[in-house]
Amino acid sequence: MWQSVSRLLSEYLGETYTITEKEELSGGDIHHARRVSNGKKEVFIKYDTRDILPIFNAEFDQLTALAKSGTVRVPEVYGVGYDRDFSFLLLEYLPLKPLDAHHAYCLGQQLARLHQWSDQPQFGLDFDSDLATTPQPNRWQRYWNVFFAEQRIGWQLQLADEKGLHYGDIDTIIDIVSHRLKSHHPQPSLLHGDLWPANCGVSAVGPIIFNPACYWGDRECDLAMLPLYPDLPPQIYDGYQSVWPLPASFIERQPLYQLYYLLNRANLFGGEHIHVAQQAVTQLFGDEL
Repeated sequence: MWQSVSRLLSEYLGETYTITEKEELSGGDIHHARRVSNGKKEVFIKYDTRDILPIFNAEFDQLTALAKSGTVRVPEVYGVGYDRDFSFLLLEYLPLKPLDAHHAYCLGQQLARLHQWSDQPQFGLDFDSDLATTPQPNRWQRYWNVFFAEQRIGWQLQLADEKGLHYGDIDTIIDIVSHRLKSHHPQPSLLHGDLWPANCGVSAVGPIIFNPACYWGDRECDLAMLPLYPDLPPQIYDGYQSVWPLPASFIERQPLYQLYYLLNRANLFGGEHIHVAQQAVTQLFGDEL
């Protein structure tokens, strides 16, 4: 694999890149991660088995789209490659620290500008992405209530059903969610999609985000999940509000948007997460089921 990595970096950088250092990095819960260097330039490499290549290609495209917006900072993407046994994604190496209040405020401003960026008439993406290790369907849809009800809540409920987890009649829940969002007509915004402490931080160039689960959706979804992670400074909201204030009705939709992430946690990790997801379903839908 290392010969393929060196060749790809040499092509991207326009000069021979000979790896002289390889450091295994901790925190790679999904894929393996290493820092490599030629003595002058450090590179972050994420790698896994060859069949993971489509996931790395999708991440490459998502990071490229976020960078193209010119609003948020993401690691520069050097390339995606593979050999007989492995596939890999090559990124700019940036030592990180947790967000502090100042940089959280700045990140909030940047997120608001990301959500304002570009015009897209529909919800979805040209390809499916992944929320952690869960496939995330992104078929284009004109109506937000239909997209979120079917491709977010309905999808997670179907995955749960296949695991033997039942929260209620799937079609009924989809209909309830669709009805509750029917009068809400947000502008499609490019979302990061998985904004939690492990996917953002402070680098030497300011706040940075990575490991996206992108799609064009309601901007409120990126903000709705933040309270699930108390480690994220609340100043993100202040920065966001200073650029593009959220409507007061956001508070009503927030628990519904959070349900998507709670169901995903339950599907991935089980245990207490199942109980939390069931509580959320009961609180949201109660006697309607």
